[in-house]
Amino acid sequence: MSDVAILVAQGVASLAAGQVAEAEARARAALAIQPDNADALHLAGVAAWRSGRAAEAAPLIERAVALAPRHAEARKNLGVVLFELGRLDEALVCFRETTMLQPGMAAAHYHLAMVLREKGDLDGAITVLRRVLSLEPENHEAAADLAAATKDRGRILEAIGEFRRIVAARPGDTLSWINLGRGLMDHGDSEGAREAFGRARALDPGSPAARFGTCLAELRVCYASETQIAESRSRYGAALREICDHYAAASPRECADAAPVAAQILPFYLAYQGQDDRELQSLFGGLLHRLHAARYPQWVEPLPVPPREADGRLRVAFVSGFFRDHSVWKLYRGWVSRLDRRRFRVLGFSTARRHDEETLRARRLFDSFVESAPSFEAMAAGIRAAAPHIIVYPEVGMDPTTARLAALRLAPVQYLAMGHPDTTGLPTLDYFLSGELMEAPGSEAFYSERLVRLPNLSFDYQPLELTPVAPDLRAAGVRPDAVTYLCCQSLYKYRPAHDDLLPRIAQSVPNAQFLFIAHSLSPEFTALTRQRLTAAFRAAGLDADRHVVFLPPMSTAHYAGLNAAADIYLDSLDWSGGNTTLEAVAAGLPIVTMPGRFLRGRVSHGIMRRMGLTDTVAHSTADYVSHAVRLGLDAAWRSEQAARVTASAVSLYGDSAPVEALQEHFCAALDAVTRR
Repeated sequence: MSDVAILVAQGVASLAAGQVAEAEARARAALAIQPDNADALHLAGVAAWRSGRAAEAAPLIERAVALAPRHAEARKNLGVVLFELGRLDEALVCFRETTMLQPGMAAAHYHLAMVLREKGDLDGAITVLRRVLSLEPENHEAAADLAAATKDRGRILEAIGEFRRIVAARPGDTLSWINLGRGLMDHGDSEGAREAFGRARALDPGSPAARFGTCLAELRVCYASETQIAESRSRYGAALREICDHYAAASPRECADAAPVAAQILPFYLAYQGQDDRELQSLFGGLLHRLHAARYPQWVEPLPVPPREADGRLRVAFVSGFFRDHSVWKLYRGWVSRLDRRRFRVLGFSTARRHDEETLRARRLFDSFVESAPSFEAMAAGIRAAAPHIIVYPEVGMDPTTARLAALRLAPVQYLAMGHPDTTGLPTLDYFLSGELMEAPGSEAFYSERLVRLPNLSFDYQPLELTPVAPDLRAAGVRPDAVTYLCCQSLYKYRPAHDDLLPRIAQSVPNAQFLFIAHSLSPEFTALTRQRLTAAFRAAGLDADRHVVFLPPMSTAHYAGLNAAADIYLDSLDWSGGNTTLEAVAAGLPIVTMPGRFLRGRVSHGIMRRMGLTDTVAHSTADYVSHAVRLGLDAAWRSEQAARVTASAVSLYGDSAPVEALQEHFCAALDAVTRR
């Protein structure tokens, strides 16, 4: 054996023993003797990668692969390094080539699946993960990733079945129970989720993921009664305060370790309970910030105002996981397109790999657009390196990565918009951007952020450009002669307190049919809503089956067709429509709405005010029923209201006033920081 081969063998042994520095020294010694030795280059690259120097590792392993094209292990490791560097397309090629060189290498297939999943190809990832498990049936990590990808694909029951098989095979594995708990939460099985997280805590009492999971599992998706809402809120508040007390007394190391998992499940469903969330959100947001401050102290201190662009422009960054066909982007693409490029350089940072045709259009609207980084740290560092003067988070509350970034201080001034219209409690967010037509007097009290009332609706809405496709309503049970009321919100927007409104309408409109859309992930949510409505109609002496129809989930084009086919749009109370109301307006539907106490229940009201239409705006549930009944019975008045909606819709589009005010607020807020 040559001296070089001996040094490489010794280095490989050192690497296996965790002695990375020793392995790197052996590799360097071998390269000093033979600079073009593929095995030594590969060893040096792997050692550099294991030392956290992926950028240095890549060219070393690339040289090794060039010298030894059939070196499958080197090609696989090159893919791993490229993946970490965010060079996904190159990593994909590496893993595909490796699997062709060595079809039985399970690790190469596994990493290939991870790249496919990161790129949003869930079907491809699922197929490859099944290949991994055919090669290594006991690969529990691959099994867990298969279940997670299946869940992300929307096949929640199948995913839960996978998670259950994993915990049956590995009942002592904490992470497997945590994954099962998360799956059960998505399915709406709060009791099952609490049990799974409880098993995880019993196995590892210090697990932060189990601790947070147990707390967040108290928030149900749908409720059978108002009493159940009150009980859920009380238990969640008690569990959250217990976590806050725990981490207040915990070591900095324990707090830092908890940061990555603290936002993996967000209190998204809290806002649907219809109450003032500021106190509870301030507890959660304050805790999230403290944990991230412990882990990333370099990213939480107040920032000085950075220099402007050479031409004097300010840098404004939009950070979101929804630069795609999603309600958040539909609302705020107008801001991005209208910001004055003579005054602002507009940057986009996507926290998600999921993309579609709308993503391609979004990229073109930004002066620069950065795809999701390979790690949270890389994303935060990339945003900070871009030195934005201002960050706008279109939403905080739905995307875990966005929530974690918002818990840091990555720009001198940080804004939150109403993509998820509830306060966050994060001390790092300075302003909440809302619209003057949607906010009630005194609503500042509901926000931990400083409320900014932009003119009108705050957003510059641009209607969808698509061709509606008519759904087959008759096949779904809709009668041709029925008066159809569209109740198209996500089912968790409908509180039990308002179940009686529909039978009250149906008592006066005997031919009424109320069209709901079934929940896309959980048949149980749909079944629970159906049970509640069945009971409410029965109490009114009516048959719910005659009046209530649940349509299957549908595409955007089919949904537009549904709007075109319906007669009346019934807004949900406490959490009104937003995009759904705007799309109903585009279809010329008469709209019945009633403003609630909080922003999330007042968006449709603001839309109606902007159009100057108040005839069908209710101020009590009796008004709401009365307006809905009149529209159902008086076809002439219904046609008149529809015509007024169509004629007034233009007032919602191309409104430059909010963006002009936003630009002035950007400059004023930054000046205030400069003067401190």
